[in-house]
Amino acid sequence: MVASTSNRLTTRNTSEENDFKSTVMIREIEKQFAEDGAKYVKKVNGIIGFRVLGAGGKEIKWIIDAKNGSGSLELNSKTKPDCTITMKDGDLVDLMTGKLNPNTAFFNGKLKISGNMGIAMKIQSIMPAKAML
Repeated sequence: MVASTSNRLTTRNTSEENDFKSTVMIREIEKQFAEDGAKYVKKVNGIIGFRVLGAGGKEIKWIIDAKNGSGSLELNSKTKPDCTITMKDGDLVDLMTGKLNPNTAFFNGKLKISGNMGIAMKIQSIMPAKAML
């Protein structure tokens, strides 16, 4: 779980998140927020959920609050996102590393978006540098 504490993000790793390859990419977003969360809050002004589907029916949900304060990132939070992205773990890694085109992923059903599409269009601004969302 990661929570904002006076412009800092604090982390507690869980074994649950370690089962997902995409956790490494989410942790890159965490670093960006730790450096300048207010910048991302200003750009996005929304709460984004990543529902990640893993092997054996496992699932985690990352909530990126790029709406309040200096932002925060939480694992399996009860916070209601403005926009939710649903993907399989491997597809999310491929998307974030540029191996999977977002339009192709969307039209092939590998990327599902629910909620505020305007917020969905701003997601790229918080992705790690190599991300292609």
